[in-house]
Amino acid sequence: MKEHVGSVVLLDRTSGEPVAADVFRELDDKNFQDIETLWRPMLQRRRAEFPSWEAAGGANAQDSHWEWVDKAKEAERIMGRDTFAVECDGETQGLMLIDVAYARLPAQRGRELTYIELLAAAPWNRTKFLSTPRYKGVGRVLVSTAISLSVDLGFNGRIGLHSLPQSTMWYQGAGFTDVEFDTEKEMRYFEMSESDAAAFVGLKRSTL
Repeated sequence: MKEHVGSVVLLDRTSGEPVAADVFRELDDKNFQDIETLWRPMLQRRRAEFPSWEAAGGANAQDSHWEWVDKAKEAERIMGRDTFAVECDGETQGLMLIDVAYARLPAQRGRELTYIELLAAAPWNRTKFLSTPRYKGVGRVLVSTAISLSVDLGFNGRIGLHSLPQSTMWYQGAGFTDVEFDTEKEMRYFEMSESDAAAFVGLKRSTL
């Protein structure tokens, strides 16, 4: 059942003003409708402008094939998997799918962490996707949510994820450690340590 996790603040890029938003655990029919009628058409149109999946990364459109609805419904049946949504202005502004995995970073290798399987801001919030994106801060809100969940689960804030190529610099700048290139997934794998997670959440709170 969909549950309100907390109230957050995003930044309206046009006005420069903060706007109220909400984070929810589990998706509902309204989120599914937004995905199918708002997200998917924009992503598919943008992806069609490029000759390859790699080229689409330059416009932040590499995730046009992600099946959020199917993944969300599957997560409802599997223990340890969960979905989160950021909502503002009556629309789904960001989505995240999480699971539980084991750390690879030497300092915490083998310890449980919250693994971010998928994370995306709505197409209209992405730089390079549009010349005038709408809201800033969706990614930070979702990463903070994953850290909070990690703390709740007793993992002390440890999180990990695989990054799309165009997002690696963002994760490095946010305090993630580039652990390795995962040859199986053909993506770079990042983790955030307990101390880096605490710093990330503290910094985010201080800048809201």
